[in-house]
Amino acid sequence: MSNLDIEDETERTAAIYAAAEDLWPQLEARAEDAEKLGRIPENTFADLMAAGLTRLGQPRRYGGAELPLNVITEAFATVARGCASSAWVCGVYADHGCIVSMFPEAVTDEVWGKTPEAVVSAALPPLGSAEAVDDGWRLSGKWGFLSGCDYADWFILGTMLPDDDGQPVRHFLLVPRSEVTILDDWDVMGLRATGSKSVTVDGTLVPLHRAIRFDEINGGAEARGNLETRPLYRLPHSSTVPFVRVATSLGIVERLLAMTASEISHRVSRGNRLAEIQSVQLNLAEASVDADCARLLVERDTTATMSAMSERRPLTAMEVARNRRDMGHAVRLCRRAADRLFEMNGARAMFTNNVIQMKFRDIRCASLTTGFSWDIGATLYGKAAFDLEPPDAAVKV
Repeated sequence: MSNLDIEDETERTAAIYAAAEDLWPQLEARAEDAEKLGRIPENTFADLMAAGLTRLGQPRRYGGAELPLNVITEAFATVARGCASSAWVCGVYADHGCIVSMFPEAVTDEVWGKTPEAVVSAALPPLGSAEAVDDGWRLSGKWGFLSGCDYADWFILGTMLPDDDGQPVRHFLLVPRSEVTILDDWDVMGLRATGSKSVTVDGTLVPLHRAIRFDEINGGAEARGNLETRPLYRLPHSSTVPFVRVATSLGIVERLLAMTASEISHRVSRGNRLAEIQSVQLNLAEASVDADCARLLVERDTTATMSAMSERRPLTAMEVARNRRDMGHAVRLCRRAADRLFEMNGARAMFTNNVIQMKFRDIRCASLTTGFSWDIGATLYGKAAFDLEPPDAAVKV
């Protein structure tokens, strides 16, 4: 029996956690080869799928895990200890599984009805162009940063479509892999194995039912009529679901802490044990408290968010703003701790055969996502705190 066959949610959660714990050391051993490959290796993808980790955001109806946001985040933080790219890609699949589940049932049946293990990659910024035809939209254009695209069966692509008044409105369109061309243009300093390449489509027909407004996704269940009862799919997207990718930074820095403490405990410089030097002790303590604070913020926010969804109530404007603030701050704390730990490891850490430098590069890149910008999140919070925006303003960012 697979982890996804377990009906009891508590037992299913425990099985997913155990699978992530068992798998991350293997992923760490493969991380260097994965980075050279520029995508998740086939054996790693197979292991992630077998453990159920590619389907944590998928509905139970199709055999998915459909676990709470706080559980998904914790599982991917564990995966990230071994391979940041694997955690990031799994986070993307969970994220986009949630988005697909907010489409009409006809769409979820189309994606998962015949292929329950299907995964979805996406480029959410509104790019490309769409021409209206009788039965849908003719979509063309180029989109970038599609993590995990090499294994994706479907693609969510953002674009602008006219509303009833002819005004451009942001939409997400769902396109099958057969209609997408993947460009081999992913050559970056970190998160290399995410394979976050660009894609193009050329006049593909997207039926009307495979298009959904961004505000329906981002406004939560209330924006879609408030009929959804499953807590995971009631979430307002931008202020909640990206925590599954904050988990990557959290897992990296917690692994760096363990590695640094172990390495320094055995090192001697000029006859002195480094572990006995007060400044070394203070630096380790400061890095650890940053990591702990990041974890506590993530756990608090994701747990509180799922409680609200279970109560079938929308998040308040302050809860939305707090989540956006905390995403940015948690990532910033992890990055700051990683910087400190990298310096503590000294000149040895800069060698390319040292796994510490890979993790350092990965966490720097994981922090660059616009949604994790401290300036944006902090400003949203400040405006909400001073009542300078309408109640749903932060939801729409």
